[in-house]
Amino acid sequence: MTRLDPIHNDTRTGSAVRANKSNSDDKNSPKQVVALLDLSGNKERAAAWAESEFNPRAIQYINKADLKGGAAREMLACVRALNPHTFVVFTSDLDMQSARGSLMLLALLSGAREIVLADSSGRVVRRSRIGAALVEAPRLAIEMLCGYALVLPFSWLLAAVLGLAMRFREIIRTDHAIQRRTVDQSGSCNILYIRATLSVLQEGGMSTHVEGFQGGMLALGHTLTHVEVGRPNGTPEVSGAAVGNISDRVRIAPSALVGATKALFELWNNLVFSVAAFRLFDSPRDFDFIYQRYSRFNLTGVLLSLTTGLPLALEFNGSEVWVSKHWDSIGQMPLLRQFERLNLKAADAVFVVSEAMKNSLTAEGVDDARIIVNPNGVNTEIFRPDCGGRMIREELAIDDQVVAGFVGTFGPWHGAPVFAEAARLVARQARCHFLFVGDGDERPAAERILSQLRIGAFTFTGRIPHDRVPSYLDACDILVSPHVPLADGSEFFGSPTKLFEYMAMARAIVASRLGQIADIIEDGKSGLLVEPGDVAALAGAIERLSNDKEFRMALGANARDVVETQYTWKANASRVVETMQVIVPEGERVNSRG
Repeated sequence: MTRLDPIHNDTRTGSAVRANKSNSDDKNSPKQVVALLDLSGNKERAAAWAESEFNPRAIQYINKADLKGGAAREMLACVRALNPHTFVVFTSDLDMQSARGSLMLLALLSGAREIVLADSSGRVVRRSRIGAALVEAPRLAIEMLCGYALVLPFSWLLAAVLGLAMRFREIIRTDHAIQRRTVDQSGSCNILYIRATLSVLQEGGMSTHVEGFQGGMLALGHTLTHVEVGRPNGTPEVSGAAVGNISDRVRIAPSALVGATKALFELWNNLVFSVAAFRLFDSPRDFDFIYQRYSRFNLTGVLLSLTTGLPLALEFNGSEVWVSKHWDSIGQMPLLRQFERLNLKAADAVFVVSEAMKNSLTAEGVDDARIIVNPNGVNTEIFRPDCGGRMIREELAIDDQVVAGFVGTFGPWHGAPVFAEAARLVARQARCHFLFVGDGDERPAAERILSQLRIGAFTFTGRIPHDRVPSYLDACDILVSPHVPLADGSEFFGSPTKLFEYMAMARAIVASRLGQIADIIEDGKSGLLVEPGDVAALAGAIERLSNDKEFRMALGANARDVVETQYTWKANASRVVETMQVIVPEGERVNSRG
């Protein structure tokens, strides 16, 4: 059911950020209503901006999950019933926001008299109802026409041409071989790193992986030239030591010229990004290989590998076809499937995070010899005990309690509602505080589950800067990884970065007996394993640990020993280099493509 809830400023402790629905009838609330749709994933920041901009108007928050399927019609009906004066869409970056015209149309249909698009950097686009109808509606129609008449057919053509060029790749590589610097087995590599994902890199698995991998490469003495989507003069999205040591960071600005739908926006920006990258790196120069983080509707790595003769290493964290079917529908599935197959076919080596992902690709016909399992890792110098947790506990007034914590982007596979249900059981018998760090689609469900607990029993921090995550983990006595099985019954293919971060903190861990998690955590030695979704078992494990400090400390110490010896980002980067050093100097070429 669609929920439209008023927002208030309590974003730290005790209760959920969202107020009870009964508060919306406050007699002192102004009659003018602002409907706020947050697409940034940072509800606190969106709410703070809206309150500073529109105070003292009443602000009603719209859950973005309600935009999907039939829920969108129900949500629109609820918004229209509010008779909003202003409809606000708050996003991380307007340049990277697709379907802006469609969002304007949604606001028009809501009956709002003013439409506002804003982002985290402070940029604002305002339209009156008449302005949106006269300017944005025709623009949307033109974007649709250009997208379906030009961008979509050209994307199919590009995929076909690159697929055909694969047949001549060995000739191209032979022609370019003399130009390429040969890698010394004992020397360093010069790597062209490509991240074409259309998003602001802030938190979550992608941020952790990008920063960790780059840091691992630099620690090994290799050189990276990083090419990514972003404003050329923008502030680096990746924090930490890796930034200052990357030899070159190139940002290619996204284009909003064609953005009528998410698929058209990403296809258009694939063309923009690929052409710009080709113009910058149209010769082998002194790179040893290309390393690309696979992203939806992008062929940049394939294009550059074919035109320069450089080997292509593909970081494949999951199938975008599968994601579109089950989590984030985008449309244009036949073309998305074609792009994904071409990336996998063109890669000299495909790096996956788990055996389950390798098995999935093998079943799809990808050559087993080209697939390398490379689990995620952790920087044990950043994620370590005694890195600021005491200050967090004092700040949250939880210094005298056993703290059980969770960090994540609240995705459907993270199991945050399961942790919330377990917390309800534990709270009745043990003096525990439950700390939820992060934000995302499943957060409202977790908040509703805990809404009846006593004030002070739990905290939802909302999104926090990534460099503050270690101190929040350090504030916990128990760390929980309650992952749940994939909805379609597929084998769990993830390699959760937070699991390795938990282990590095030397804290007791309770995790689901699921996929790679069960392979890494040794039950009773480096953590406790429970069956996925078993609320009672999860609650029992938390209670057991809350009552046995000595056992907690032993589990935590063992867990840190494991990651220090096996699961660092340096080890992750080393596996990539070792694989590519075999390919580059010896000129080995895989002729049988999956």
